[in-house]
Amino acid sequence: MSEENKILNKGLDALLGSNSSINQRSVKEIELGSISAGRFQPRSNFNEQKLSELTDSIKNHGVLSPILVRELGLNKFEVIAGERRLRASKQAGLETIPCLIDQKKDQDALESALIENLQREDLNAVEEARGYDRLKREFGLTQEEVAKSTGKARSTIANSLRLLSLPTSILEMLASGQIEKGHAKILASMDAKEALKTAQIILKNNLSVKELNSGSNQKNISKKTTKKQKRHRFIKYRTRNV
Repeated sequence: MSEENKILNKGLDALLGSNSSINQRSVKEIELGSISAGRFQPRSNFNEQKLSELTDSIKNHGVLSPILVRELGLNKFEVIAGERRLRASKQAGLETIPCLIDQKKDQDALESALIENLQREDLNAVEEARGYDRLKREFGLTQEEVAKSTGKARSTIANSLRLLSLPTSILEMLASGQIEKGHAKILASMDAKEALKTAQIILKNNLSVKELNSGSNQKNISKKTTKKQKRHRFIKYRTRNV
């Protein structure tokens, strides 16, 4: 088995448990009003268009895959994995939803929520980094332990956490997709003032990660953006005079 498949299977085991434990579980229909949103949901942004599409699908076909919840008390549950399906089911007007019930502790719940979203690639880079940071801060895990619990390489965890050192405005650019993760990695190696200035240059001149990476310092970046601006002005002039 390849290393990548080992990591994937490890993540799935952490999310759903071993095959034997899955077979012992049963799917139960639970009233939507009895299920609260996950306190350990790492994702903060839910795409409204995709949520609407999922709602339409559930209206037509129902919920095809049960969500994972944990029991908080008498007839009280919290979603661990499947919050999009929970929200869409409410929008679709359903009264109940199929659930797998688990008895996970807080740390396990956060790990499972992270794993589900990471394997679906649903989290943006900022949400991912903040999820790892919560595991470190709230449960006292080392980077090595976070890597082990999520099935990620330690270098991946370290690089992700470094992004949180960026100014808030740059994190917002990254979360909204205005800049890429590759841009952010380079910006994280700069001091705050330089990073902010460079981020504005990236947006203004639509610099690719490759162009930013090849401009090893602010002077080189400025030269590249000046050339781009001149080229754009030249093309605009030629177009106007054709």
